[in-house]
Amino acid sequence: MFSWSGGNKEHRRSGSTSQYTRQMHISSYLTDPILKPSTRKINDSTYDTVFQTKDHNALILRVHIPPSISISAPRMTLVGVRAVHPWIDSKMKVIGYSNIKSDAIFVQSGLILSKVVNEVVQHFQLNPPKQLVIVDAGLKRLQDSLTGNANANNNAANQNVNSFANHYNQGNGASNGHAQGYGNGNRYGHGYGQAPSSQPPAPTPVNEPPKLEPYKLPPHFTQIITLSTNEQQQQLATLKNLELPNAPTYFPEFDSLDRNTMANMIDDPSQLLMVSASTNTSTSTSFNLSKQSIVQEMEELKFTLMEANSTVAEEHLNSEPTLVSLQNEVKHLQSSLKDKVELVNELQRRQMELCKPMKMDKIVHKLKKAKKKIFDESEELAYDWLQESGGEDGGAEVISFLDKFLEVRTVHHVRAAKLERLQQS
Repeated sequence: MFSWSGGNKEHRRSGSTSQYTRQMHISSYLTDPILKPSTRKINDSTYDTVFQTKDHNALILRVHIPPSISISAPRMTLVGVRAVHPWIDSKMKVIGYSNIKSDAIFVQSGLILSKVVNEVVQHFQLNPPKQLVIVDAGLKRLQDSLTGNANANNNAANQNVNSFANHYNQGNGASNGHAQGYGNGNRYGHGYGQAPSSQPPAPTPVNEPPKLEPYKLPPHFTQIITLSTNEQQQQLATLKNLELPNAPTYFPEFDSLDRNTMANMIDDPSQLLMVSASTNTSTSTSFNLSKQSIVQEMEELKFTLMEANSTVAEEHLNSEPTLVSLQNEVKHLQSSLKDKVELVNELQRRQMELCKPMKMDKIVHKLKKAKKKIFDESEELAYDWLQESGGEDGGAEVISFLDKFLEVRTVHHVRAAKLERLQQS
């Protein structure tokens, strides 16, 4: 059989002594007053912490503490999302935090696990990942509950967080009996200082219902269609040219009218268009309102505006086919974009499923099958040689047979050793 004892000794020689044990690291993580309310146990080595960024996006930091004799650096991953950030690689593994780049660096830093997780979470809260795409249904439901109905209460929000946690536990084979619920006690983010010079502001708790925001009307067209400086100047010049004439305060024609005629004009304003009156001197005078200079100026201005409006209306009607064509093109592009986005999301979800680690029982089954197959090949090789040679010594033929037999048999022992190692872990 094969032994890996030498590798373990080498590993122990390369590491340095840590002032904290593995159990002390885990205990500090689970009892931290900030992390504890938003942390759930997946198994003895893996834990999930829920937090919310300043962009109001819910994220899950999965912390894995490798079980080993010596202290190992924690492995951290953002699960259920695809995003871009300087601290994460294409598999969403945290690689930018310098204190966990290797086991030796982590031990030499002298940091306890709770401090490390707090710093990583705080960095992602204040520097959220870009191009964030949620690929897990449970996390998407949690995100919708945080940014959706503003009238939801605390109980509904906690139910969403707990249902999401149960979804993750079922997907990773965690035991409900060992799980710790999210959202019981202080919410994550409580306790950060408010002074910008010393500590960042407190993040939004994940299990609080979103605050009620006033309904926002769609923007007015004047906020979208803006005028340039030249257009504004031209508009002001046009308004100056359209100044209305000052209304006269005195009409000399009324001086020659008697009281009865003026009373009739008040009772019937249509008489103002054409009025003939007789004075005491028996001379006839006429008063025509339409011939007054103020009225004629207003009429000319009215017709000028009507002609300008008519010209603009005709231009708009001529532009209608072009606008309709552009509108149809925009709708087609929007529909095409929506289909492509859905396709990308579906492919990313499939990618996440394919990238998940294989279950232990499936690995053991495949190894058993492969071990039996290679064993049968070695037995068949020996049987064929015995049939051909009749068991007699053949010199070079024996050496050739032994080389082939040992090669196949070695593969059998390697697979058997791997299977034994997996069953004992």
